[in-house]
Amino acid sequence: MPDAPSRRTETEPRRADARRNRSRILQAALEAFAAEGRLVPLDDIARRAGVGAGTVYRNFPTKEALFTAVVTERFESIIEEARSLAGADDPGERFYGFLMWVVERAMFNHAICDALAPEDGVEAFGAVEEEFNEALDALLRRAQAAGDVRADIDLRDVRGLMAGCVVAERLRRADGPAGRMTALACDALRPPAVTKLRDESLPVSRNDIRCEVCGTPLAAARTGRPARYCGAACRQKAHRRRSAAPESG
Repeated sequence: MPDAPSRRTETEPRRADARRNRSRILQAALEAFAAEGRLVPLDDIARRAGVGAGTVYRNFPTKEALFTAVVTERFESIIEEARSLAGADDPGERFYGFLMWVVERAMFNHAICDALAPEDGVEAFGAVEEEFNEALDALLRRAQAAGDVRADIDLRDVRGLMAGCVVAERLRRADGPAGRMTALACDALRPPAVTKLRDESLPVSRNDIRCEVCGTPLAAARTGRPARYCGAACRQKAHRRRSAAPESG
């Protein structure tokens, strides 16, 4: 009586087929999401992969699960890049350079663009979003501490700006230089130049109090001396300027 086939020989081919199918689905989804964004029908992805819709659902129960798997793979390298810049010199330029680099990558990948847009109370691309937010927030805070980004900017502002820049770049790219729209948007994040001498011909409100470094409006103090800076970052930058200024006389 011949021996019955071992459990290993029965299951290994099926496992190999399953791995190949999953790989084909991920590759097809990567191409489809990159070209059309997260709205591409799951049936189209199945056709690209050369498998049935049932095979896709066995590997990924929803289209969002498949989208998350694809975007997670793409964002790992983006997160690694952000972390590598966390301790670099010139935090402001590193921050702006990272923004422009991500926008350029998202220009040709609708999936990255879709994932960049912040959503109210929703994780756009799974657990890796927290890692991305932490890495981006670290760059933002260092740039703010150096006085290179306005103090009133937060992470959601940056996420929204990056997603908007991708759209603007696509609209302008046909007849404009690469990165122009992103550079213009980044200028909105920089602290405005502060002019200490006001135009005396214009009426000045007693309540019009602004930070002496970045120009951010300040709340009028009820008691004591009025505030001069919007926060510690601008206070430190003003101190550095005073220390670097040559003594008169």
